[in-house]
Amino acid sequence: MLKLNKSTVDFASISEQHGDAARPRRVRSYRGTVSMTRTFKAIKWLLFAIFLSAPLGAQAQTVKAASCSSSDVQSAINSASAGQTVDVPAGSCSWPGNSVNLKKAITLQGAGAGVTNITLTADPSFVVAKQASGVTRITGFTFSNSNNTTFPDAINVQGTWPGGQPVIFQNNSFVMNNSRMLGLTVAGGVIISHNTFTGGWNDFAITVKDLTNTNSWTTADSMGTHDSSGLLNVYVEDNTFKGQSNGAFDCDDNCRMVVRHNTFSESGGFNSHGEDSSPYGMRHFEIYGNSFLFPDKTCTAGNSSLSNINFYIWIRGATGVIFDNNFDHLSSTCWGTKTEIKLSNRGAEDDRPQGTCSATHYPTPHQLGQNHNGSNDFTDPIWFWSNNGATISVSGGWAWGNPCGFDWNTYFQWGRDGSNSSLNLSLLSLSVNGVSVSGLGGSPKPGYTSYAYPHPLVQGSTSSNAPAAPSNLSAIIQ
Repeated sequence: MLKLNKSTVDFASISEQHGDAARPRRVRSYRGTVSMTRTFKAIKWLLFAIFLSAPLGAQAQTVKAASCSSSDVQSAINSASAGQTVDVPAGSCSWPGNSVNLKKAITLQGAGAGVTNITLTADPSFVVAKQASGVTRITGFTFSNSNNTTFPDAINVQGTWPGGQPVIFQNNSFVMNNSRMLGLTVAGGVIISHNTFTGGWNDFAITVKDLTNTNSWTTADSMGTHDSSGLLNVYVEDNTFKGQSNGAFDCDDNCRMVVRHNTFSESGGFNSHGEDSSPYGMRHFEIYGNSFLFPDKTCTAGNSSLSNINFYIWIRGATGVIFDNNFDHLSSTCWGTKTEIKLSNRGAEDDRPQGTCSATHYPTPHQLGQNHNGSNDFTDPIWFWSNNGATISVSGGWAWGNPCGFDWNTYFQWGRDGSNSSLNLSLLSLSVNGVSVSGLGGSPKPGYTSYAYPHPLVQGSTSSNAPAAPSNLSAIIQ
């Protein structure tokens, strides 16, 4: 808005608005008699600087891909700068092997899940790398993959740990058919939020296996608020998983994972590795606030393979917390009754990092209930509390034949390697080569506080990493 007195100009205030916050800013102020010529020159300058430059700045934040083809998307990524958004239009396209590489801190934005549809035809087809300069976001796509099961999977996320800003997948749909989807070759610094994953019995949504940043196991844990920046873990929150009955996750070497506030339906949920068949095994885990659903208890769909869930959570090493989850009991007329949570130690069975049976002793490297403080490994029990369900069975025992003939209680003891402190844990009749206890009840792990939820980098975020260009600028001239 411009106000003009014929003989007097008062350059008194210019306000600048970023988003919702208007901030008056005093600038040099003077009064004096000026000619109408000088007055209109001032007006012309203000019109040009204020009303033209801001919209042009806003437009420069977006680069539009000509189509959803891999070549057009890669061309748009190549021309974008950090902080910008690459818009990918509606359509259905196939991306072949290593055809799209996103190694900039930009937002790659489709027209919406089910609108921009990408078929990935190789492992990998789409490579994303963490950046130091800012967050990288992928949003608004449906990605599908069929008959590809080789790590690093159809979408490969790379990067250094610790360090760098996260890669964020938000508001996407992932569809798997005899395949896997997200392969993370970095221990942490990835956020997966508000997505839908749909797959068959042996399809895996997310695999973490980092053989490069091996300092994850020699660096103190980042559980809960120990991750003060929110940049050190893989955060999987507010997603829906349908199928993937043999396991939606495979948390492997150096993996630091937080699984929270997700819904799993006919999904095997969380699988992990220890230092046995893998050289390091997962680092630690936090599993809380999730719903594990088992809808086909009476086999109304027949002997559907999706209802053949062997467990919701399988832990083979390291430490973590499991709390505030809701579990449907794994009991059906077609598949029988199974344990909800399974604990194993393959490092004392057929794949022993310590060597022969005679050389194997407690604790086996990176086994259940082991943590690291930055200098040494130490015993830090897996903690269970406030989980809900009619029955929650936690079964610990041998799973690979126990060729050394060890006593399970030598390698895992409640109160030492696992804790549910407020209960006198009751034994259940169900057992898997060991002993089963109830997972109900318990009290919180002392000193543990979960990290802020929702993750601050996805709450209310839709696209750009950079502040919006100034808008609604005004000047008052009197």
